[in-house]
Amino acid sequence: MARRTQAERSAATHEALVQATLELLVEHGWAGVTSVAVCARAGLTRGAFVHHFDGLPALFAAALDHRYAALASVAQSQPRPTSVTDLVTHAWQTMIGIDFKVVIEAWLAAANDDELGAALGPVIERFAKLVHPEQRPDLLSDEAAQSFFLLARETMLGLALGRATNKGPLDHEERVLEQLLRLADEHDARIGHEGDSR
Repeated sequence: MARRTQAERSAATHEALVQATLELLVEHGWAGVTSVAVCARAGLTRGAFVHHFDGLPALFAAALDHRYAALASVAQSQPRPTSVTDLVTHAWQTMIGIDFKVVIEAWLAAANDDELGAALGPVIERFAKLVHPEQRPDLLSDEAAQSFFLLARETMLGLALGRATNKGPLDHEERVLEQLLRLADEHDARIGHEGDSR
């Protein structure tokens, strides 16, 4: 078996630290993650942590970036939405396709910690641009459709927050999603999108 290069070993160490951070974030939340706990979970020394990251905010930013990449991967693996209903469905499937608790924890922590907010801000901003209605002018072609999608997105984020704190789906989740999809169907009918959107 060929020996790994220094770059490969470095990448593996970086990945191990990020994965350990993600696991601990899901289990304990942002406030419950320390560099000591991350190193112990990853099976690495504190020196490895210091070599790769300037501190916990930088590690948290890398972890959040990793989670956003996973979200993007889930979204890209699905057929491209062809209607507002598809767009809502895909947004929800992306949110529940991976553990969204990390993302929610990050947003809350960034709002309450200036140093962490500075580290996470650029990562959050990149993600916000990806999910902005302006990214799909073909489906969200007017202000009414854009406003509806923002309403749907924020509602689904609320459901995702509920899932994170409830440790599973909420009792009313299905009813809320049915209403969002009904309204999405109405927008599709109004703006003339055709085809079976579900």
